[in-house]
Amino acid sequence: MKYLNKILVLLVALLVTGSTFGQSVRDLRFNEIFIKNTDNFDDEYGRHVPWVEIFNTAYNTVNLAGCYLTDDTTGLASVKKNGIPEHWYRIPKTDVNTAMQQRSFAVFYMDAQPLYGTFHVNFDPRTSKSSYIALISSDGKDLIDLMVYPKQQLMDTAMSYGLAHDGIVEEAEMMDQFTPGSTNETKVTISKQEKLKRDDPYGIGLAVISISVVFVALIVIYLMLKLFGYATKKIAARNAAKSTPAEETKAAVAATSTEAKDDDQITGEEAAAIAMALHMHFNSMHDEESEIITIDMPSAHYSPWAQKELTMKKTPRLRK
Repeated sequence: MKYLNKILVLLVALLVTGSTFGQSVRDLRFNEIFIKNTDNFDDEYGRHVPWVEIFNTAYNTVNLAGCYLTDDTTGLASVKKNGIPEHWYRIPKTDVNTAMQQRSFAVFYMDAQPLYGTFHVNFDPRTSKSSYIALISSDGKDLIDLMVYPKQQLMDTAMSYGLAHDGIVEEAEMMDQFTPGSTNETKVTISKQEKLKRDDPYGIGLAVISISVVFVALIVIYLMLKLFGYATKKIAARNAAKSTPAEETKAAVAATSTEAKDDDQITGEEAAAIAMALHMHFNSMHDEESEIITIDMPSAHYSPWAQKELTMKKTPRLRK
């Protein structure tokens, strides 16, 4: 029973650990930020305010509830309000919309109006002294992601700053188009299939290339087999040249002696017959007869087993 309890506890621990790693907030990344929002994207109240976009790089659901958004990582050193640093916004745990689906986006409005809803933070980059935004874990200690942006350029130009490819931090740049809640990869790209179809509409080039590859492969295989056969013959000839006449003679003698030994071998029946003949010879036993026939006369006592006629009833005869 004790072992069963230990196994159950271990399984529960593994399940809890798996779910913890499966929904890790460490997969979240800042994807795009937009400050000079004068007449573009607006919030649910119709206001044009700065916003920041977070991207879930994982292929599973990640809940960012309880995490912090801030533009002041000094944390405890900053001014506190209700026990929480003033520029630290804790994402509520009561909103189901904080659970981000795989490869999805979440937009937070940086308008310093947290009472407007879950996705409105308590700081504004236009009045902030820093030029970065950070995502902190729910324990307030671990830094999940940090985006440093060109603040003055974003405040002067109606352009966004983000990742050219979603989730790849090394490719951050100024973007001509802002894409809140959707992918940043807006450039039209032509796939290899489309390019091949455009350059070779009838497939002639593809057919020539395919046939050439097949023939080249066959030629390579043929040459490899030829080289292998040539090398095998060379090795066989070299081994034959190394063997001396003396060695060949010894080998022939050994083979002959082996064959002779095989011919001299006798079977078990023959050996038994020879042994019996020797035994009879040494004990004066032989199969020669004296040519005298001896006839034993029947004694008074007959054996019914040997004289079966005695066991037969005689034919009754009538007396005259």
